[in-house]
Amino acid sequence: MQTSLLPGIALLAVVSCSSLSPARSPSTAFLDSSAPGRFRVERVSTAIPFPRGLVSVDGKLFVLARGRSREFGGANGTIDDRAGTIFEVDPAIAEPVENVTIGEAVRSNGRVLAEPTSPPFVLFDRNCSPPTRDRNTDRPYCTLRFDRLTRSFYLCGFSGIDGLETEPVNFTKNLSDMVMRYDLRTMRWHEVERHASYAGGLYPHHDPRTNAAPHGWLNGPDNCLVVGHSLYCVAKDNSRLVRYDLSELGRDPEAGAPQSEVVLEHEIPIEGLGTQSFSGHSALAAGEGWLYVGFRTSSEVIRVRLDADGLVARPLQAQVVARFDPFDPKTRKSANLTDLALDPQGRLHVLSAKPTRVYRFVPDPAHVFDARGERAARLAWLDLATLVGKPQLKSENILVDERGRLYVSSSDSYAMDADAASVIYRATPIEAGAP
Repeated sequence: MQTSLLPGIALLAVVSCSSLSPARSPSTAFLDSSAPGRFRVERVSTAIPFPRGLVSVDGKLFVLARGRSREFGGANGTIDDRAGTIFEVDPAIAEPVENVTIGEAVRSNGRVLAEPTSPPFVLFDRNCSPPTRDRNTDRPYCTLRFDRLTRSFYLCGFSGIDGLETEPVNFTKNLSDMVMRYDLRTMRWHEVERHASYAGGLYPHHDPRTNAAPHGWLNGPDNCLVVGHSLYCVAKDNSRLVRYDLSELGRDPEAGAPQSEVVLEHEIPIEGLGTQSFSGHSALAAGEGWLYVGFRTSSEVIRVRLDADGLVARPLQAQVVARFDPFDPKTRKSANLTDLALDPQGRLHVLSAKPTRVYRFVPDPAHVFDARGERAARLAWLDLATLVGKPQLKSENILVDERGRLYVSSSDSYAMDADAASVIYRATPIEAGAP
C-alpha cells in the first residue's frame, strides 16, 4: 500500500505525464479539430499571488507563486509576492465566475507547502534601499511538476533583475537561471542546475559539454516535465531542450546534480520537411509514446518519439502537429504558446497566453492543426478571456485533471488586486445535448 510522506500527499504521477488511451486514426483526428465549446467556468482560488504552475497529486492541486516582474522602475519593497512558494489548493472549493463578489472560501483557498530558502535561492533583500539596488534576486518562477521516483516538486526560475538606472529599459534577465526541486524526503530545496552570467558566465563558470555537473545549460528555463526517470527542461532564450537523469536522486536525495544531456536545440529534423529551425522552446507534454514541444517564438508544436524508458528515440525525427502565428518583430506579438496538456482521450490542449485561449485537437502530423491568422480566434476551443470578461487576461499554465476539467492559472504581474490579477480558473466542458 502506498503511503504519503506528508498528510494528504500521495506519490502519484502528474496527470499530464500519465499513460493515455490509444491514438485515433488520422481521419478521426482531422474531424476532432478544435471548435468552440460550452463550459461551466469557476474560480477555485485567488489566494496565490501570480500563480504559475499547476500540478495534481492525490486529488489535490499544487500551485507555484511566480513572483512579480521587476522592470521599468523596480520592485515595490513593500509587496510580498511570495515568489517561489508552493501552495496546496483544495479543488473541491469553487464558485461560479458569475458571482460578482469573491467568497471568502475562494479568497483563502491556499495553504503553504514550501517556501523558498536561502540557500539555495537568492532571495529579495527587503532592506535594500532603494529596492532597485537588489540586482541578483531569483525571480520570477515558471512551472511546477511532481515526480514520484524522487518524491520531489520541480520548478524552473530565472532572474527578474533591474538593470542600470541609466539604461533606457531598466530591466535585465537570465542573470541567474536555475532548476530547483523540493524533496519531500528531506523537506528541503535542492539545486538541479544553476548558472550565473552576472558572475562571469556559465555556472560554475565552465562549458558543461566538457566538464562535470552541475551544469548551466538553460537560458530562460520556462518549463519542465518528468517522463519515466527523466526530467526534461526547456529554455526559451537559448532554445534548448535538456534531459536530466533522475535515477540516482531516486535512490539518494543527496546524490547531487543529476547527469544531463542536450536533446534539442534550434535545428531539428522534421519528417517530410528535412531540418527546420525552431526558437523559443517553452512548453512540454508527454503521452502515448510521444514528447510534445511547443515554441514560444516560432509558435509551432512538434512531437518526438519516446522509447519504453521515456528517452527520445534515435535517430531523432520530429513531426509537426500544430502551427500558430509566429513572433512578429514589428508588433512584438505572437501566439505566445506557454503550456501544453494532454487529456485522457489523447487530445492535446495548447495554451495561447494573451488573450487567454486554449485549443484542443487530436495531434496528427497528416493533418497539421493550423490556427494562424484569422483562424486563431475562430478555432479556439476555450476563449477564457471572453468568457470571464477580461480581454487582456494573461494565463501561463494549464492542467487537465482525470475528469477532463481544465485548470488555468491567470495573473497580471503588474497588478496587485487579487480579484483581477491572481485567479485559478476551472473550465468544465458541457457535453453536447446537456442543458
